[in-house]
Amino acid sequence: MLTTFSIKVATVKKTVSVWVIIIAVLVFTAVTGPAMAARTVPAGNENSHITTTTSASVIGIFQSQSELVLQQGTGSGQVNTIAYSDNTIAMNGETNYTKTTQISTVNVVNGQENLQTDRIITFEAGDGGRMVSNENVLVQTVAAEDTSSTGCCPWGATTDATLPAGIETVQAGSKLDVTEVSASSSSGVRAISDSPGTTVSLDYSIDAHGINQTAGTIDNQAIGSAKAYVDGNLQASTGNGTQAGTNMEYHDVTSVDGLFDMSKEVSYTSAPN
Repeated sequence: MLTTFSIKVATVKKTVSVWVIIIAVLVFTAVTGPAMAARTVPAGNENSHITTTTSASVIGIFQSQSELVLQQGTGSGQVNTIAYSDNTIAMNGETNYTKTTQISTVNVVNGQENLQTDRIITFEAGDGGRMVSNENVLVQTVAAEDTSSTGCCPWGATTDATLPAGIETVQAGSKLDVTEVSASSSSGVRAISDSPGTTVSLDYSIDAHGINQTAGTIDNQAIGSAKAYVDGNLQASTGNGTQAGTNMEYHDVTSVDGLFDMSKEVSYTSAPN
């Protein structure tokens, strides 16, 4: 089994003139015994695709809200869940908002996603203006033990399972509370596949800075506060019953307040050996 988290963060707070770079990489590998890992599930008999593109330029009040929950099960002990939400409200300012969302329930392979979002926002407040934006993406796999050689699929009851029971939940996102910002974010999730070796994955990134800022400088920074985060909870049974064998939790939060630049990239992949 190989489960990998990769987190890259770069933030600037002009008020203290300090450049902070944080790079954290966490790799968990089980070498012997039953492997803890998320598994993809095959697509159903019906394939669905949804694509939405939103573009708005507003002086005054702007609001955009998106919510998605996609679940795919095997019917024999495994359910994978993809969830996404975006809630943006801007008042008394100039807002430019562009977003593309693509959802697919088909089988995908490494390099493809069942959910892909790309979003660009700029906001500049007038008197008393403010924008608040919350975005979150999640992938969860819940699987029973599997004694088959191929492996497909809450805590199991058999012994010497080829793949143990497991629950893996990973989510990432951000919050902006600003009077001026130029921000871009993207997310991608993969959880549906019938191809061996295809990993469950979640990627999220956000880059927030000032409007008309020259790349590589700290001029014209964003104004307000921002937060970006990732949370992971990975559990697996021992492979010989209902007892939990491995439990790993991971939490990472980056927060800024004042004049700032902030960027964060999160990448998670998991698959049985």
